[in-house]
Amino acid sequence: MADLSKLREQIDQADQDLVKALVGLVMEVGRVKREKGQAVFDPKREERVLDKVTNLAQWPEEDF
Repeated sequence: MADLSKLREQIDQADQDLVKALVGLVMEVGRVKREKGQAVFDPKREERVLDKVTNLAQWPEEDF
């Protein structure tokens, strides 16, 4: 049986790695948009991304 605290540490590390990767990409997108004279913030895009991430984060309860 797996140690719960070790599993949680692995999840915490994965969270940190994902955030670092996403921040780097987001910063690059902002840089490119500024170079092209585009608005950095796009509320419609943000809504689509949040919907997508919310859907990805849902699992059927029978899996637990």
